[in-house]
Amino acid sequence: MSTDMYGVRVLAVNPDELRARLRVFVVYYDVGSRTHVPLPNEEPNTFLHFLWEAASGYLGSGDERTGPLGHAVSTSQLLDYEWADANARRFISRVERVELRNFPLTDDQWEDMHDFYYVRDGSWKDEDLLVQAEYEIRVTDRRWLEPLTVGDGWGSAAFPLNGDSWSAEDAPHIPDLARPAVTLRPFQTTTGDVEYDHVNAMGFSDDGAYLAVCSDQGRVWVYDTADWSEVVHAHAGDWIVPLMMWVPGGHVLVVKSYSSGGEPEEEEQWAYDVDRRSEVEAPFQRGHLRSPDGTYRISPNGAGEGGFDLHGDEREPFRRVSHAGGWDPIQCTAFSGDSSRLFLGAQENLYTVDPATGEVIDKIDGASKRLFALAANKDGGYLAVGSFSRRLGYLGFHEERPHELCVWRMADKKIIFGRQMRTYVEALSWSPDNRWLAAALEPLSDESFNNGSTELVVFPMGPVDD
Repeated sequence: MSTDMYGVRVLAVNPDELRARLRVFVVYYDVGSRTHVPLPNEEPNTFLHFLWEAASGYLGSGDERTGPLGHAVSTSQLLDYEWADANARRFISRVERVELRNFPLTDDQWEDMHDFYYVRDGSWKDEDLLVQAEYEIRVTDRRWLEPLTVGDGWGSAAFPLNGDSWSAEDAPHIPDLARPAVTLRPFQTTTGDVEYDHVNAMGFSDDGAYLAVCSDQGRVWVYDTADWSEVVHAHAGDWIVPLMMWVPGGHVLVVKSYSSGGEPEEEEQWAYDVDRRSEVEAPFQRGHLRSPDGTYRISPNGAGEGGFDLHGDEREPFRRVSHAGGWDPIQCTAFSGDSSRLFLGAQENLYTVDPATGEVIDKIDGASKRLFALAANKDGGYLAVGSFSRRLGYLGFHEERPHELCVWRMADKKIIFGRQMRTYVEALSWSPDNRWLAAALEPLSDESFNNGSTELVVFPMGPVDD
């Protein structure tokens, strides 16, 4: 028999309006360490479990669930956490926490707590004293609420998951991570030793006509996004940590060495005109990353924060970005497609900068246990993030550290969409026409890691339900 984590009580239910209000109690504590399981967040997965447990009914004579939600969702589906992550929003369209009580518990309150609370005839001992919250939920079909009655109460062994919660309004602006448009394998067309080589940079041209890729050993590939054919396969030379950038307004690509920011960059680069299929001379491209309109560039600074400064084409940065007030090294960066926002991903924290002023205008503390790659859509309303998985515990990856590819809705700073990868996410790039998200994915295998096995997976916009 599973130990209950939560108690659930129905406070209000209106099937015609597809809504209900639930009170959720924490009923599992560790009094010795004064800790308890967290209250559910606002993602739909846990609440699908709650409704399924209440509304699916007991097993009938044919060993089938008798309630409407029990007929729609089988036990095996509910316990398949990847399925539940992706599909819970098809049943629970919205969850909002509207009231919080008895949190955090005071020292005096802990003195009266027990480790376990069991439901007896729909209630719990000292129910009003337990850590609890009230939630307004919306469902997609009145049938999921019809079995509920105000006052119903039941225990649940469900635990918080991390599933999709995007809406129809979000769909045109986020990539369909479940249905790649194409998978490209650049190293399949190369020759020579690829040991230790992998994709370390990727970017669409300003008009979205091409996707360029650069490897750690200076190999360069360019793909025509009309049909994803390889149109350039070249070697840019030997550079110390190659850094790739498009020259603004055209199809000229440059590769240069990564600069540390301790002194002005050496003005050396390799330049290639994709239209002419030939090496050319081009103005030196400063910085580590430029805004899509070419107005802003960023270069490492010496502010003691591990961050970047803003500048244009001039040799010295003109605007310092003080992102943290202390040491918080930036791991990944991205401009929005309209150049109005600069996103800086530190190891765990995510900063939003107004490049016109250099000011940090928003921050997400603890955005991830580790951030690796960022890409922003045109207006910066949505951010694709490669990070450590939120799901290792319940998907059974244990000590392996694959990455998760998530989509953040920046209006409310919520992860609304995610896919657990069986790879590392090396780089991300969002096309300027908002049609594609490209991801460079590196295998987990010790034999193939950084040995010419990186795949480029291109996702179209607009996820659909199965």
